[in-house]
Amino acid sequence: MRIKRNERLCYYCKSCQLACSFHHTGTFWPDKSSISVYRNPVNGETEWRIDSTCDQCSSEKTPLCVKYCTYGALEVADE
Repeated sequence: MRIKRNERLCYYCKSCQLACSFHHTGTFWPDKSSISVYRNPVNGETEWRIDSTCDQCSSEKTPLCVKYCTYGALEVADE
């Protein structure tokens, strides 16, 4: 299982990053998230990635980043 992002639906609102940090710390602390979301304000380039600390919210039915993605840009994909 992996988390897949649809770039056309993603508006880089960082809801996924906040949900992930809540899973790890119980607080909204983006620096402690397994997800990194960045949009360069000068050239509009975007970066979105998941690092090795992601446990895909093993204690949850659905990963919180997918569950709380405002625009439906994230989904769980079977590999």
